[in-house]
Amino acid sequence: MLTIIIPYYKISFFKETLRSLERQTCKNFKLFIGNDASPENPENLINETLKTTAFNYKEYTENLGSQNLVKQWERCIQDSEISEWFQILGDDDVISENFVAEFYTNLDEVEQNKTNVIKFSQRWIDEYGKPFKEYTAQPKLLLALDNWKEKYIKGQRSSLSEHIFRTSAYEKVKFRHLPLAWGTDDLAVFEIAGNTPVYFIADAQVEVRISSESISGSSQLFLEKQRNAIIFDTYFINKYHHLLPKEFISDKINQQISFAFHHHFSDLKLNLVKYYWLLKDYKSLVKIPLIYYRILFDKVKL
Repeated sequence: MLTIIIPYYKISFFKETLRSLERQTCKNFKLFIGNDASPENPENLINETLKTTAFNYKEYTENLGSQNLVKQWERCIQDSEISEWFQILGDDDVISENFVAEFYTNLDEVEQNKTNVIKFSQRWIDEYGKPFKEYTAQPKLLLALDNWKEKYIKGQRSSLSEHIFRTSAYEKVKFRHLPLAWGTDDLAVFEIAGNTPVYFIADAQVEVRISSESISGSSQLFLEKQRNAIIFDTYFINKYHHLLPKEFISDKINQQISFAFHHHFSDLKLNLVKYYWLLKDYKSLVKIPLIYYRILFDKVKL
């Protein structure tokens, strides 16, 4: 069975999220809504909208999302009486009416391929619900590394909401606690999938809302998101560099050097000696003292 979990905080677009659940052609799912001590109580809206959809609602007294968003996800997972499969759906995102039905339609093939992660086609919508990106597409089966390359090499979009995870596989690795949960979704897909393929479903979709109220769409968090992206890149490269294209690692090194030059030395988190040596970039290796000096003192473009 499938459990859909909504870590709720913002009411602005929540009605559309609830409507998409109410419109599901297949009702064979459990719904858990965890209110992260929001100042906007959604209970009336939930009861008014979910007429034929069973749900479990819990209101928390401590706001975890502002401290650590992943802890709020984990709290909801723990309290949801989770099924064999689960989805974490954003409180401003929307699923197509056949989303649950397509999950079950494809489940036999999913099991045959022993996959731990199911991915649905997605597109971005704005605060008015208007799409401004096309639906994503990729092969039905991709190993975790190839799925990662779709985003980080080919520029494909992805987020947390369009994924369904096998609970037993999730429990082995959990979520990584990264600031603003930036990159946590990509790590979860990669690490939960493990050695099994990610299974892509194109016939049902998720609409991911990008607005000024979301972390992804907020311009006020621009620098913080850049720094959090560096933290994610550093973690991923440090743990999985043996799997990654050398060009990718080299690009990330250059990005970090440039960012540190324009901001703070502490923003340079990759070990230049280690990675220039692994890349056999001996010319850059001997220039490391000069790179550090210019970041700290010179402020001259490298």
